[in-house]
Amino acid sequence: MSWELTAEQQGRAFLLPALDGVQWETETGSAGRLSFSLAAEGPLLREGARILLREDGRGVFCGYLFSQSYAGRGVLRGVAYDQLRYLKNRDTLSYQGLTASALLRRLAAEHRLACGQVEETGYRIPQGTEEDTPCLDMLYNALEETRRATGRRYVLYDSFGLLCLRQEGALAQPLLLDGEAAEEFLYESSLEGAYNQVKLLYEDGRKGCRQVFLAKDEEKIQEWGLLQYFAKEPEPLGAREKAAALLAALCRRRERLTVKNALGSPAVQAGACLQVSLPGLGAAGLFSVESARHVFREGSHTMDLTLKGVGGNG
Repeated sequence: MSWELTAEQQGRAFLLPALDGVQWETETGSAGRLSFSLAAEGPLLREGARILLREDGRGVFCGYLFSQSYAGRGVLRGVAYDQLRYLKNRDTLSYQGLTASALLRRLAAEHRLACGQVEETGYRIPQGTEEDTPCLDMLYNALEETRRATGRRYVLYDSFGLLCLRQEGALAQPLLLDGEAAEEFLYESSLEGAYNQVKLLYEDGRKGCRQVFLAKDEEKIQEWGLLQYFAKEPEPLGAREKAAALLAALCRRRERLTVKNALGSPAVQAGACLQVSLPGLGAAGLFSVESARHVFREGSHTMDLTLKGVGGNG
């Protein structure tokens, strides 16, 4: 295993001899972050320089230098972010009948960002109004509305300089986390945020009528007791299907797994899915990475992960 850190600016490319390794961090809902240290007498970098990290020739991180500081003792510290950072730009937007995937392509074009694989989300959002809102929040609001209507979850991420949108589970990696894969594990299981009955209410004040749309899992009600999710719907069309989709998404325990000092893999970032087998802790099945912190040092690559259960196990 070997890695290299390079920079591109003003038409030139050159190696960056990082001191004490490199840290790459990703977290759901945030831009990927790369931090590194250089000898102060090394190459002169300017904000906006393109920073690239590769492992064994494979692209791991592609972003742009946002800040640098002189830490004393001849050390310069730099921080770069991937393209998701530019979606923190605030804007105002109103749209009708747009899918979350179409919204991503629209915002990317407006903010001069490159897209890669963008999966079609299918569901057309009836009305979207965003006032003075970060573009990233606009996208997550659209993805949440899509989840409420269809039960499908999507992952937004940067793949070496390309914005991608994939359904949760599509980023499954052929890796197994077991008792030998890391130095330390912490597993937690809870019913917080779990619901086994969904009740949606539509009210027409002019006609004086009410409609209730109910979806429930009797087996889980017997096991956990009644845990009800309630919301009002602006219109009855599609409400029954929405109740069923919400039940499928919400009727499950919340499982969380923290892993320290696992053997690093460049394919593992926020949104990726891994198989977990820790029978002694009661954790088994498919887990999604919520946050990942990779540390690249000479001859080594380790990662700390926070994961949540998906599918039937979380």
